[in-house]
Amino acid sequence: MKISSKKENMERRKALKLMGMGSAALLVSGGTTLSAETKLSTFASKKEAKIVIVGGGTAGMTVAARLRRSAPNAKITLIAPNETHLYQSGQVYVAAGLYSEFDNKCSTSKLLPNNVKWLQDTVTGFDPDRNQVHTKKYNAIPYDYLVVALGCEYDYTAVEGLTVDDIGKHGITSVHLNNLEKGTSTGAIASRMWMKAIRRKAAKLEVNVLFVDPETAVKGEGASLSMLFLTNDMLKGNGLKRKGKDLHSKVKFTLTKADKVLFPSEKINTVLKRTLKNTDNISVSYEYVLKRIDKEKKVAIYSNGNKEVNVSYDYLHITPAMQAPQVVRDSTLSVKEGHHKGWLEVDEKTLCHPKYRNVFGLGDVVGLSSGKSGGAIREQAIVLQDNIASIMEGKEPPMRYTGYSVSPIKTRYGRILLAEYTPKDLAPMFPLDPTKARWIWWEIDLHLMRSAYFELMMRGMM
Repeated sequence: MKISSKKENMERRKALKLMGMGSAALLVSGGTTLSAETKLSTFASKKEAKIVIVGGGTAGMTVAARLRRSAPNAKITLIAPNETHLYQSGQVYVAAGLYSEFDNKCSTSKLLPNNVKWLQDTVTGFDPDRNQVHTKKYNAIPYDYLVVALGCEYDYTAVEGLTVDDIGKHGITSVHLNNLEKGTSTGAIASRMWMKAIRRKAAKLEVNVLFVDPETAVKGEGASLSMLFLTNDMLKGNGLKRKGKDLHSKVKFTLTKADKVLFPSEKINTVLKRTLKNTDNISVSYEYVLKRIDKEKKVAIYSNGNKEVNVSYDYLHITPAMQAPQVVRDSTLSVKEGHHKGWLEVDEKTLCHPKYRNVFGLGDVVGLSSGKSGGAIREQAIVLQDNIASIMEGKEPPMRYTGYSVSPIKTRYGRILLAEYTPKDLAPMFPLDPTKARWIWWEIDLHLMRSAYFELMMRGMM
């Protein structure tokens, strides 16, 4: 048995090395042919121009690095208040006890591309008719081209009786909670303590755990599912320093969805439903919209069609309602009607604003039918890199974004279902069945992707 185990570990390490090298090669090449009409970005404009990028998160930093190359003579200014940059994808691993909060942090100044000017300031308004943005400190800042990459806001108060201060109290947590301006991710730490508290209580009593997803679009589509699966697997004794007693039969999980699907990709949705069907202690309630909570009685009050439904819980994990920042919602740049109301308005393919042709957007702030993820941002930045340079040359934008997004859903400790998809179909980067959870995706995501994010993606190299 020892020989077999040693051989298996050696094979895994060998496979991981090969796959990791292959991953880096593909990522550095500039993206996938599924997400854009061309694979490698070669277009460049040597014209002078003022490019202003608003936002210093994943989207802002990535597109700044890429534009620095495709428009080498442009004066690029990045406006963002945050001194610390967070690797938000790592927050689930903090909750799972595999990262520390500090593993996900890097200083903004260290990531800032060469020859990009950083204004540590907050945008207070957009004036696209005058080609200006307004900030707290520097007032009006002119631009020739504007890229909006502000991300999204969490609205915990969309649920009556809930505030952001309740996270980490009353049995309530949210792995999403962070403060990008301050560079903190208190929700990840609170979720780690929450998971431990559930296990302690399950050792003595029956426990009801409620997972809540909102009506709105969300970034990190698979995060709540990952937390659900990992918490259940932890109760089985996995993910601990030493194998623990199996307590999962003492805990009943209920996941509530505001719509009729678990996941926006039809094929991944089918796989997830089948996975949950084979899990004896997890149930899903569809078309349940959380309206308010009674924290003292630990009751969640839902609307389900014309009915009001009360659900008791011992512990609750909430994915908050998400929306574009107020400064975007109040501007002439936002979508005014329909499903994407309030989000930044851009063309689905070119990522250019339909009215203001020198304004572009990417990341969580845009109102698109595709998912909101780091993988989506990577592909959108590739598209903008060439399209902005082309427009600077007076040409039509050559690149098209086809809606690629990716969500690494942790189905248990040591397994990830890598959901790569577009609004139309699955879009796997590797020649492996994308409907199967694999240990190799876990190893790459846990051990390689954080370094790749800081060292490659933030440098515009993947």
